[in-house]
Amino acid sequence: INYASKIQHAILPSFDYVKECLPNSFLYYKPKDIVAGDFYWMDKVDDKVIFAVADCTGHGVPGALMSVVCSNALSNAVKKFELISPEKILDKVNLLIKEALRNNLTSIQDGMDIALCVWDKSTNKLQYSGAFNSLYYFRNNELNILSADRMPVGKYIETNRNFTLHELDLLEGDVIYLYTDG
Repeated sequence: INYASKIQHAILPSFDYVKECLPNSFLYYKPKDIVAGDFYWMDKVDDKVIFAVADCTGHGVPGALMSVVCSNALSNAVKKFELISPEKILDKVNLLIKEALRNNLTSIQDGMDIALCVWDKSTNKLQYSGAFNSLYYFRNNELNILSADRMPVGKYIETNRNFTLHELDLLEGDVIYLYTDG
């Protein structure tokens, strides 16, 4: 279990990388168990920073295994398929996870809840898509919410719906929060 924790931590972006991409950010990551289904993820494409906070089904070892599958799917959607719009990334990740868990002998009902953002540093625009995990932001001391779609990513329920894109012009002083329930 302790070695599995080292592997799981290896897939997480380093704190230095997070601070390089999002200088005014903070992370609070404290799994309930030694390994967990909650994870954070990040990548950078030109002037765009793509970042997510996710909660995979299960906890402990099953959740940790799902976090590796889901993190890998996010990386593939961005690197292999060159997607940079959050709703398109989630649509692709949805397919990749379903494909990874496809087995005709068993029915695996696993996936993740996620808040995924793309921040364009050159325009200061934030794009967001979410699966059950909404985005909260404070502007002028007022709490605002960009609501997530009420469907998970993965093979939990069959749906033909696509994820919704939300866009936000960031203003100085805006504070963005992504979270999981774990």
